[in-house]
Amino acid sequence: MKLRLGKILVGLIIFSLLALCFQPAAARDAVVVSPGTTRYVAPNGQDSGNCTSPTSPCRTIQYAVNQAASGDTILVAAGVYTYEQSVDPCPFLLTRAVVCVRGKNLKIRGGFSPNNWQLFAPNNNLTIIDGQNNFRGVVINGYNVPKTHLEMSGFRIQNGLAQGPTYLNPYDPAGMGGGLWAQFASVSLQDMHFVNNKAIGADTISGDGGGADGAAIRIESSPLDTTSVIERVIFESNISIGGNGPDRGGVAFGALFIYKSNVLIQDSVFKNNLAQAGSSSGRGVSNKDGLNADALGGAIGIEVGNVVTLRRVRIVDNQVKGGDGYIYGGGAFGGGILVEDTKLFEMYDSIVEGNIAKAGSGQTAGNTGGGGISSQNTELFRIERSLIISNSGIGGDTTVNGNPAGAGSGGGLYIFSTRPSGNYYATLANVVIADNRSRQGRGSVGPTNSAGAGIVFHGIKADIYHATIAGNQLDPYLPVGQAMIVLPWGSIPATVNLSNSIVSDHSQGIAGACAIAVIQGGTLNLNHVLFARNIKDTNADGRPVPAGTFTGINTIRTASSVRYVSPGAPSYNYRIRASSPAINSVGAGSIADDIDQQSRPYQNAADLGADEYWPFDLRGTVNDGEIYLDWKIETQPFSNAVAYYMVTLSCEPGASSPNEIQCGQSINVGNITQLKLTGVSNFKNYTIQVDAYDASGDLIANSKTVTLFPTDIFIYLPLIVR
Repeated sequence: MKLRLGKILVGLIIFSLLALCFQPAAARDAVVVSPGTTRYVAPNGQDSGNCTSPTSPCRTIQYAVNQAASGDTILVAAGVYTYEQSVDPCPFLLTRAVVCVRGKNLKIRGGFSPNNWQLFAPNNNLTIIDGQNNFRGVVINGYNVPKTHLEMSGFRIQNGLAQGPTYLNPYDPAGMGGGLWAQFASVSLQDMHFVNNKAIGADTISGDGGGADGAAIRIESSPLDTTSVIERVIFESNISIGGNGPDRGGVAFGALFIYKSNVLIQDSVFKNNLAQAGSSSGRGVSNKDGLNADALGGAIGIEVGNVVTLRRVRIVDNQVKGGDGYIYGGGAFGGGILVEDTKLFEMYDSIVEGNIAKAGSGQTAGNTGGGGISSQNTELFRIERSLIISNSGIGGDTTVNGNPAGAGSGGGLYIFSTRPSGNYYATLANVVIADNRSRQGRGSVGPTNSAGAGIVFHGIKADIYHATIAGNQLDPYLPVGQAMIVLPWGSIPATVNLSNSIVSDHSQGIAGACAIAVIQGGTLNLNHVLFARNIKDTNADGRPVPAGTFTGINTIRTASSVRYVSPGAPSYNYRIRASSPAINSVGAGSIADDIDQQSRPYQNAADLGADEYWPFDLRGTVNDGEIYLDWKIETQPFSNAVAYYMVTLSCEPGASSPNEIQCGQSINVGNITQLKLTGVSNFKNYTIQVDAYDASGDLIANSKTVTLFPTDIFIYLPLIVR
């Protein structure tokens, strides 16, 4: 991949000039936000007056926006809102928008009933902005008006369309921002749903096909002292499709495209979104920028970002598909997320699962980097307490018999740098990288054509702490780096420090296939790593490929099994069991918590891998001659593996056995998670522990031990009413 700046910068300049031409002089002054007026919109309203009466609302959101001043709030009742040309203030848009905000700082909130403007209930009062597959949903333009901002909540934005061309002079065939497009402005979006929006690049008769990005949302060039917020937002089934062109198909980015902006995304879901690059009957390479028809970031694409943070985000079942070319197929990078030339990307407590990157076809097939996430030239790339599981990187197909198949590397993660002068660094902590796949496309195959099914570190410095890297797979005939590969980018070395981690269960594939491969020019420093059930742990012996530098080999531990709770599909539960050899393995550990935010270590020494084993809590209460036990919530992290629980009871001398269990014995209580013991002695101690077992009778986890003291003495305090 190369930096794609030319088209973006030209677009910014032209859009800005057009917006200025249509903007009154007074509106180009700085926005002053004062305590605002509330305005009301409902489908049965009338577009007249100033929309300030809750009993006489206006009919269109756009009319209310036109009446509003900065600082105002617009409340919108349930209904479907579509484009109205008569109130459109943004004629410079080639693809118009249902709502267009320029030069104002507003709040627009859906989810109300015209009978109750006090209750925000977006699930009950479905409020829809519908582009009808002809119009954008929302546009926010802040050119020459500092701090333009839209706070929006409680809407479903559907069927939006950004159809290329976006500009005519000079001509730009790209389609940008189908659901919402924010330019020179910041946004705050809560409780929203973007579904079935599209960005479509135009087909061309010369040069490259039109690019496509931000099918749901495009955020570009927001003021760098602002941060756009996306919170509790669902991105579903949005599609970016690059146009076809005689030289090369259009490049495509996925549902959310971020350019030169700070963005915080939290408690949100991206699912079933697609970025499909355009195709070409020509070479498949641009004569302008030398790029192929690449598809990037099916859920999220970040170019020249500033600071982008994800917290508690699910990136599930998204895809990128490179475009086809007669000579060169396009690449596919970041089936879930693409990060490029960004100062800081950080992700916490998130899941990246089931995403696919598939490169395009050509005489020279396209290559793939990062089925889950791809990062290039990111100054600081950080992931903590997250799962990267079951993603796939698939190379393109060659159209010529005997030509090499396209490479599919970094099924989970592909992190690389291409600039010798840059300082790029990645850190991964408390992560599970498991069950990802790297596959070649159709064509002639070679043993080193694809590598690093879990992770590729390519010309980058990285630290990995308390990672669990397990069950990743290359094609059966590929031997290099099922879990991870460390290799230089030309003259740029790669150095990775792997500490307090687990590398296991890379047991399927050709004989001699190694879990970790370090290529000459790469260095891997190992510090307390547990290897288990791999065909071969590393290539430190020079096989199957000549080795780079390994240090810390003497700190390696091996075991026959890590003993996870329920590894692989469908549970992907890589927590460790009570009997795991990873328990109590290293000092106090370098991180204060684990992937579930439990403190680390539990005892004097920390566990290896992402999970710190803790006995689960057992809660007990007492009554006259009775004990009540409850362990339901505490066992949820491994409940999908539990077949039955054993309850063990010990009693103080002289205590009566409960009716349900004899003192000093254990009973199988099945899979219940609450138990009442009756007939116990008051004023005697009863000590209880619960153990969880799987169907084979293998121990999963123990509870903490509780001691309870039944009594018939209770103190009732008087109720004092003041």
